[in-house]
Amino acid sequence: MNRALRAVCFPPLLLVCLLVTACGFHLRGETALPAWLESAYVESDVRYSEIADELRRALRVAGVSVPEQPEQANAVVKIEGEQNRRRILSVGSDGRPREYELNYQLSYGVYDPAGKVLLPPQTVTEAKAYTFNEVDVLGKSTERDELWRELRRRAVAAVMNRLRYSQPVQSPE
Repeated sequence: MNRALRAVCFPPLLLVCLLVTACGFHLRGETALPAWLESAYVESDVRYSEIADELRRALRVAGVSVPEQPEQANAVVKIEGEQNRRRILSVGSDGRPREYELNYQLSYGVYDPAGKVLLPPQTVTEAKAYTFNEVDVLGKSTERDELWRELRRRAVAAVMNRLRYSQPVQSPE
């Protein structure tokens, strides 16, 4: 019976594996960053910044050394600012908001330890819409908090992608 079950399940499983690999699907690996970014210090004006922690974690996963002091790094990724905005997308017939859009904006720049610009300040913007129901206020506030976290993760992924394809600014000598 066990052998018969394997004979029935194995061919479809093999077919699924072949189809998935044939379409170009692959698991996310680490982001290969350029050699000039072998060590980076993440600086933020906010002492306990969630975005700074996310960025440090992403840099470590990518194989970048993240020292405790900016002098020990090749580059300083400075979080210039972040902004959360919520705007109403639609209202119901009673005039109450039914749908919101969350906008997260992250500004950053990359400098050498002496403060010279390596990558000029840039901005990443992420947005997400969600519906609101005043009957389920607690659940919707939890959903909104999770969406803010997702937007921060997406912003960090966008920063990492930009760093991946970046070249430092060449100053004329």
